[in-house]
Amino acid sequence: MNKSLITLLVSGLLAANAHAAGQDNTWYGGAKLGWSNFYGVDENNITTLLDEDNDEVGAGAFAGYQINQNLGIELGYDYLGNYKYSGTRSGAAFNDKVEAQMAQLTLKLGFPVAENLDLYGRLGGGYGWASSDKLDNDGRFNFVGALGAEYAFNLDWAARLEYQYSSPYGDREDTGLRMDNGLLAVAVVYRFGQVAPVVAAPAPTPAPEPVMVEKQFTLSSDVLFDFNKATLKPEGGQALDTLYGEIEAARPTDGVATVIGYTDRIGSDAYNQRLSEQRAQTVADYLVGKGLPAGKVNVEGRGKGSPVTGDSCTSKSKHELIVCLAPDRRVEVKVEGVSEVQQ
Repeated sequence: MNKSLITLLVSGLLAANAHAAGQDNTWYGGAKLGWSNFYGVDENNITTLLDEDNDEVGAGAFAGYQINQNLGIELGYDYLGNYKYSGTRSGAAFNDKVEAQMAQLTLKLGFPVAENLDLYGRLGGGYGWASSDKLDNDGRFNFVGALGAEYAFNLDWAARLEYQYSSPYGDREDTGLRMDNGLLAVAVVYRFGQVAPVVAAPAPTPAPEPVMVEKQFTLSSDVLFDFNKATLKPEGGQALDTLYGEIEAARPTDGVATVIGYTDRIGSDAYNQRLSEQRAQTVADYLVGKGLPAGKVNVEGRGKGSPVTGDSCTSKSKHELIVCLAPDRRVEVKVEGVSEVQQ
């Protein structure tokens, strides 16, 4: 495995997102209880062991400071119980028990392996006391190492399963023997000052862009009015009812309707202008009566301007000319506004 791959794997472990460890720069504390086992016993030259009881209940308490998600420092106290033995000392029957306890300071290095689960190791030193029931006592600095797993139930509470090795305890001259200890324990951890992560509120759904409405409706004046008249015919009302429904279907918001009247070219300019205005006003009044806001309805008369037929009607017969110019006699309704967007 080349150097770059090793670097990549280590960086991945350190950068992994897990939550078993407490948050950066926070304190924690806990207590543990488990099986304490004394082994590697080395007695002095005048003592012969015949029987021993090296299993005890061990307990401890600890406090720590979480520097970051991977590194912490931990101070603890362990009571490891008594190593009991019987045998001979200088040829005479002898039995004793040696009590062991320790204060320790270790660095804790954690590696996230799953959501809320870390594997960790602790390494450091301590000061161990060994107290013989019948001989002397001994205190000395010792080595401490541990491996374990830590699982977080929530932001504040976590549990550990850990095996800890520490050595040595006692002295062959003072306590009659020297020994090592292994402690397999379950621990409960409480983390102080944890802050729940802030979950960003989902961004609001942007409002749909407004849609501009520009519609034009054209009605024949011959349907709405009698020739040369500006009074609405019954069938003209029906046509305007249909027109109003089409305007409502467009659903303009804050829209403006412009009603424009046109005539044919028969008659004087002044007469046609006045007639076109009157017809436009009649249509506007009807639409306002149906529900359009009066302040949003404009009225224009354009007389004989903008003929649809152009120069196509040339008959000398007045009746034929009136029939031919029918498309020019019209009312246009232009609607401009913003369409109501359906959510």
